[in-house]
Amino acid sequence: LGGLKEKAGEVAEAATGAVKGRMDTAKGGKKLVDEGGPSAKAALLAKSAANDAVVSDKEASKLMSLSAERLKSAAKKLREAAGMPDVEGIEGKEKFASLADSFEERATAYTKAVSLLTGEMEGPAFSDLETDALRLVLAQEGYEWAYEKGAAAAGTAARSVGYTGESAA
Repeated sequence: LGGLKEKAGEVAEAATGAVKGRMDTAKGGKKLVDEGGPSAKAALLAKSAANDAVVSDKEASKLMSLSAERLKSAAKKLREAAGMPDVEGIEGKEKFASLADSFEERATAYTKAVSLLTGEMEGPAFSDLETDALRLVLAQEGYEWAYEKGAAAAGTAARSVGYTGESAA
């Protein structure tokens, strides 16, 4: 029982330290915004916008690749169906070949566009202090989604430094 009490005390002490550290960071974020004024707010919002743009860029590249694949697949199926005997009740089959041409043309354009977008973009990292400051700025600006933005920034910052959520001990 003594070991259990000792372990509980260690856990409580660690939790207290973590809460204190978190509070210090939150206070630091407020101080950054208060003392940095409009310049700090502008820099934080710029970093957030940059990270949003990086995410959108990555998503757009993935969607273009996916669209190219789907267009190629649809063109192939349209050509196969165009070469088969007509079936009563199926309308528009006479357009299948020209549709396949336009689908292939579009797929080629997407493929070329994706090939031009080499390398993954990187947004600016956020420190814990900046993450808290950004949450405050977004809340002050009236954004309801301030928490999500801060969480996304924290995730980006954590990934940029290789943080996995596991303690080193």
